[in-house]
Amino acid sequence: MRNFVAKVHFSTEERDHIDAQAKALKLSRSELIRLRALGDPSVGSRAELPPLTLSQYQRAVTAALKAAQGACSRITVEAITAAVLCSIHEISDQPRNPSHPE
Repeated sequence: MRNFVAKVHFSTEERDHIDAQAKALKLSRSELIRLRALGDPSVGSRAELPPLTLSQYQRAVTAALKAAQGACSRITVEAITAAVLCSIHEISDQPRNPSHPE
């Protein structure tokens, strides 16, 4: 059996982030990277799921195209749809102020 060696280059910020995660798990940086590369669930990254699936995004663009009734090109409608969806996602990520109802 041969060993496989892979080189991965991280920016200073990425390395610092990984170091902090490794320290919190009481592991070395290389141990954390190795375990994650092997898919060990005990050190899994807590990645966020996207706010929409691709099919949901495509349905939103289709609805916007229908509403535009040919007044805009598809590329313009896609850009507007993406901007609106991102704006909604950013708003939903912000903590709500209970004393300031929407």
